[in-house]
Amino acid sequence: MDSVYLHSGDTDTSRTDSQETDSPTSTDTETTPDSNSPTDSDACSLSQCMECGGGLQEQSGEKHCIDCGLVIDETNIDHGPEWRNFSEDPENNPTRVGSSLSVNVHDYGLSTNIGWSKTDSNGTPFSAKKRQKISRLRTWNKRSQTKSSRERGLRNGLGEISRMTSALGIPDDVQEIASTVYRRATNEDLIRGRSIEGIAGASLLAGLRMGGVPRSIDDVSNVSRVRRKRVCRAYSHIQEKLSLPVKTPTPLDYLPRIASDADICDQTMQKSEDITMQMEETGFHSGKDPKGVAAAAIYLVDTLTGAPDSLTQRELADVAQVSTVTVRNRKDDFRELIQKGEIESEYEANLMSAPVQSDMVRAEDAETTETITIRFREGAESQADAFARALRRLVEEYGLLDELTLPYRPSDKYLNAWLHSEPSQPFGESHGYWRTVTDECYVQAKMYGSKKQSRIEHFAAQVGVAVEFEGW
Repeated sequence: MDSVYLHSGDTDTSRTDSQETDSPTSTDTETTPDSNSPTDSDACSLSQCMECGGGLQEQSGEKHCIDCGLVIDETNIDHGPEWRNFSEDPENNPTRVGSSLSVNVHDYGLSTNIGWSKTDSNGTPFSAKKRQKISRLRTWNKRSQTKSSRERGLRNGLGEISRMTSALGIPDDVQEIASTVYRRATNEDLIRGRSIEGIAGASLLAGLRMGGVPRSIDDVSNVSRVRRKRVCRAYSHIQEKLSLPVKTPTPLDYLPRIASDADICDQTMQKSEDITMQMEETGFHSGKDPKGVAAAAIYLVDTLTGAPDSLTQRELADVAQVSTVTVRNRKDDFRELIQKGEIESEYEANLMSAPVQSDMVRAEDAETTETITIRFREGAESQADAFARALRRLVEEYGLLDELTLPYRPSDKYLNAWLHSEPSQPFGESHGYWRTVTDECYVQAKMYGSKKQSRIEHFAAQVGVAVEFEGW
């Protein structure tokens, strides 16, 4: 006979002792369960008591009848909170213990971590023998969390993404997008033959663009452990294979960040947004660096307002992480569109009368500044040779080395020096990118042409000279 459980405090008066005498004993022939009796799965779905037809109530993981007290099911999992909550805010009510699941961890946060504390819960320090035992347990606990090389690679990759997002101050939702992209790349076997750091940087870049956070490839490569080229190649690879819905950043995305770093007033910011939005409507910004367009818009509005403390191209270029040549070229594009009437601006009259000038140095030094011309003889020399020739002219005619100390590095953020006293690592003396400025000064010329011009302007400003380029 099946046993019947009664809820505490209730009695069952519907059963009599005579019912027990009518039931078959264990010596009778083997009985089969009645097809009409409910099974365990049916008991969970009942809405009324199968004995008296009364209502059912769930309490403390049990389902029982509120009339006769018959316990229908006692194997349910109690999903309620494990403590009382006295907060008036129901959204902050913790219902279960433990942290929530997170895609930023390789096992979604389901594993257990052993802390690095050297004391127990009472504050008593561990003995040397116990510390050694806990250290071994911590090691084996860490090893047990990954059962294959794929899981170890996933853990290292997600840890690299977490490190880079912390260095850049990226929001948590963007980190989750980047972690999801990395998981997809792992499942599609896109990491084979490529570095984990490169795919992690590419996943973060994809997450930034999908999340609408304005960060450039240079920002990601600066905190990555691999070079910019590897991050770019990995990003192109996962974008092609996964078909990610990334959004190309526009100048308007970078404008608030550049304006904040450059400490631009709100009025200049609003007018810069106005002309930048009109430029985007014309489509003229297509194919151009959005950071350069945003910096040029701020520079144009800032100079035409006639503010006494207006920023120079060099200062805005450093904030936007572009060259002064880029800022100057994009500024000329804005001037051209305004003069053609494709962009409406209240500064059109001032723009027509404003002279086109270079501001490699500040306005207070303009009257004492000499302008020199650096020509590039295309076909007769390479840009690297022209770069070294321009620096040689600054050294011989204006005493550039008297103002500098070799090896020269403009600030601590640059890992490699700009000028060297001798060819050194990471390139040897026989490397084709080294150029000789003088017998005691060398320059590494592996960079884009716009960056060569930017560095020439930087060195010229050190000796109080402005530069014009022809043929570059």
